[in-house]
Amino acid sequence: MTLEYNNIFEAITEDNAEASDLQTRSDLMIAIRDIIKSNKWSQAIAAEQMGLTQPRVSDLVNGRIEKFSIDKLMNCLYRIGFRFKPSFANNQLTMAVESVQAQ
Repeated sequence: MTLEYNNIFEAITEDNAEASDLQTRSDLMIAIRDIIKSNKWSQAIAAEQMGLTQPRVSDLVNGRIEKFSIDKLMNCLYRIGFRFKPSFANNQLTMAVESVQAQ
């Protein structure tokens, strides 16, 4: 028997909406971790930039997905200079990433 999943999180929950939420949080955490690495920020500097404590940044970069909501992760991204802008046209949903002035 072979199990196949479109989303790895489908393996841990039967609720597709929950699996999608987990995948989105995971994707956002990976992007934030990559931005921190790219900027060569220490966890203390990253914490200051995102308005978090250093232990929370440690949770984020170590993938403790259960500790972060999509809202919190989106706020972190905004504070370090990025925002998502969804648009719908011609029956197609697209998502652009815009640079914003970091707070």
